[in-house]
Amino acid sequence: MLSFRDPYDESGNRLIRFSMTEFCRRYARTNGGRYSRDIKYILQELLNSYIRVVDLTTNEGHIYRLIEDLDIHEKPIRRRDAKAATDRQYEIWFNGCTLSREFYGLLNRIAELQYLNLRVFTSIRSPLAQAIYLYIPSRADHRGENDPFEINLKKLLEQVSFRPPDKIPRQKNRRRQIFTQHESEGRSIMQQLDGLETLRGRFRVRLAETSDGTDWKLLSWVEKSERKPALDASESKMVAAYLKSGRPPELLAQAFAEPTVLSTYELDLLRAAKIEVGRCARFLEKAKALLRVERFDELLAEAKNNEQEGRKARLNQTARLIHRIMEAIKAPVGNGERRK
Repeated sequence: MLSFRDPYDESGNRLIRFSMTEFCRRYARTNGGRYSRDIKYILQELLNSYIRVVDLTTNEGHIYRLIEDLDIHEKPIRRRDAKAATDRQYEIWFNGCTLSREFYGLLNRIAELQYLNLRVFTSIRSPLAQAIYLYIPSRADHRGENDPFEINLKKLLEQVSFRPPDKIPRQKNRRRQIFTQHESEGRSIMQQLDGLETLRGRFRVRLAETSDGTDWKLLSWVEKSERKPALDASESKMVAAYLKSGRPPELLAQAFAEPTVLSTYELDLLRAAKIEVGRCARFLEKAKALLRVERFDELLAEAKNNEQEGRKARLNQTARLIHRIMEAIKAPVGNGERRK
């Protein structure tokens, strides 16, 4: 559901709009009637779902509701009822859902600390594989193939709430089968997980027997990618401008290596400056990495002041800010900054 949310929505609107067909296809890759009915109940359960956030310094917790409102309509079907139907049938019409104010604010604060991209998550078909992908990679991020993160399958299945503890298979090979079945069809849990992209590389997994022989364990690590990501046209121009400034190439590689996001403060400046954030979000993130926070925020503040003081741009405010960012990137630097 959150994958339909635009993280750079400039309106601050907490309403997320998508059709039931779109949701079913993204969740289950089909919009068949059975999935529509099941997913409708899942969405209804979200109305009574909460998230608990704990402050690790004070150990105080706060509980937030996830969804404030869910708008689902049931209308009489436009086709003839099936002969086998015992109850009256309905079409499910979905108008959208509204995130709670607290949860919406929490998402925006999290975006400042971690780059959230749900593209990979929503591409995973199995709910179990999805749960493992959310749970394990952060623990395996600093591990390598020779020193993987290890967790036995019984504990892993309990941690991701795969089934109630008393329903998890007692036989170790039955637990292993959960991860390896459908291997010949290329859609086992292991095959779905191995090679998935993370923030810093590729997620790798394999199974091994525990030393005492009582269970199997999942071994996982993140294979750091040395391949440079492809650059779009605007980024290529940005690289050329940076190199023209005389700064060392190694700083360029460093700036592009780590994910960068726009803070809430920066988004507020951009909205006040009437900048079209959505279509140039990636450019702004890379520019922030190259210019560093202080210089980048200074340019955003100037753009905000220009808008508030009524200074007209030749084309528009967005084009003016992009031009000034490019000028700042290619501005020559002194020897002191180059050594730094």
